[in-house]
Amino acid sequence: MDTRLILVEGCPGSGNSSTAQFLCRQLQRAGHACRWYYDEQLPHPATAPRGIARPKEFRAFGTAALRSWRDFVARTRRSKEIVILESHVLQNIIAPLVQAEIKTERVGKVVHRMAELCARLNPVLIHLHQPDYASTMRRLLDERGPRVEELYIRRSTTSRRARRRGLEGFDGLVEGWGAVHSVLEPLLKELDLPTLSIDTGACDWASYHGLIGEFLSIPVEPPLELSAEDLQPYVGTYSYTQDVAPRRAGGASRFGKLEVRRRVGGIPRQQPLHHKKDVEFTIELIKGELVMKGYGSLWPTTCLIPLKRDVFDLRSWPFQLVFERDKARAVVGATRKSETTTWQITGQRYPKLEE
Repeated sequence: MDTRLILVEGCPGSGNSSTAQFLCRQLQRAGHACRWYYDEQLPHPATAPRGIARPKEFRAFGTAALRSWRDFVARTRRSKEIVILESHVLQNIIAPLVQAEIKTERVGKVVHRMAELCARLNPVLIHLHQPDYASTMRRLLDERGPRVEELYIRRSTTSRRARRRGLEGFDGLVEGWGAVHSVLEPLLKELDLPTLSIDTGACDWASYHGLIGEFLSIPVEPPLELSAEDLQPYVGTYSYTQDVAPRRAGGASRFGKLEVRRRVGGIPRQQPLHHKKDVEFTIELIKGELVMKGYGSLWPTTCLIPLKRDVFDLRSWPFQLVFERDKARAVVGATRKSETTTWQITGQRYPKLEE
């Protein structure tokens, strides 16, 4: 399909990131220059630089969002890459507007204007959805742990819409995303975009990937299969140093709140503004797959997808692990790399600890 922009849309837990990652790999294998923009990477080329909390902020938010979108489209037209955007329209445009209680007609105007701006890229849309979103979200949060569950609930239930309706906890989270999706559904019918809609409730990803390949007219190569014997050398404990540097003395940092006040109870603080912390994580072999456990900034468990010998994708994340071997061909460490983004830490080396 002659397209320069592939939109992958769906509520959290629908498989947006894993689908975008799969698409990027298949297009690269087919010989296409491709760039995947992960939903939460910063800076993001198509996301508005400001948020919205109240209806009166609609004009400023809409103007900023469309300006970012127009600049993104212009840069994409000048490049030779096929760009994959995941969750941008639903989660970064529609969701903030719905949560700020903007009228559906005004939300539609912004989305339609975005579609007009990117028409020259011949965009296509892959829409992932589930009939039972509560079960999907429950499974997602069980996999990602209590820290992520607290974050998602806080994001969803502190909005203007949630407060006015008294939405709280997990039920409020599910209801909020259901409302966002109900705005997207009619817009999909109005937009003049080639669209593939997939019900991902059964989690039959091999079939879904086949449908996507047919939709985009690209060959779908099966994932590389490695035996347990091939994977065993990567199993072990790895370490790294978490470099914690608060952004300001008030205690806010990208790792959470820290006690970094200059004086505590009138006594000069003992904790430096900049400190380091040694962290360990493990890679285990579970049911024929390598699984990373305990890596701080990712999910509690993250599967590794083999690309070639010693190179693995982190499933649903825009990173790879590239393993290192010594002269005896034993695995002695790994490096985290990214092809398309500087989001968070890249290029960090993880020595493998001796057993």
